[in-house]
Amino acid sequence: MEHLTVRSPATWMDCLDMGASRACTRKGNLYMRSIGQSVAIDLDGNLLALSFLCPVDGGRLEFTLAIRPEAAAHMRALCRLAHLTLRRIAETGTVITCHVMTGNRTGARMARLVGFVPCEGTMWIFKGGTADAGDLGVVRRRLEQGGEQGGGAVPAAAAGSE
Repeated sequence: MEHLTVRSPATWMDCLDMGASRACTRKGNLYMRSIGQSVAIDLDGNLLALSFLCPVDGGRLEFTLAIRPEAAAHMRALCRLAHLTLRRIAETGTVITCHVMTGNRTGARMARLVGFVPCEGTMWIFKGGTADAGDLGVVRRRLEQGGEQGGGAVPAAAAGSE
């Protein structure tokens, strides 16, 4: 049975491995690890995702998630884990943001599942609401297949399980 494991902080090697052959990505991962908080998420001992919370202007934190293609099958668990973690941080009054590039439908879907809402331009802000998070799986599937919005939502998987 597959098992997600969370380690913090992420190691320097995690940052390099996630960047693969892209020097700019490796440098960005190393920089974010050096200025913020980092988490590595493993699947059965293999690096699946890296997450960073880095301070930005005005005392805000910026959330960043780097994932491997193999993470697609575990997206609900990863989004649920991020949502639960960020909700606890936001309860302290901290404002958490992320950036989703225009036209990145997958990134926008993930941001909504985690609890972010569009703010301005590419910036999204964490509101932590779970009202639409339960419906997004159904909305996405039915709308992409030409069906109608609504119906029973599939409950999100608990963090660390599938």
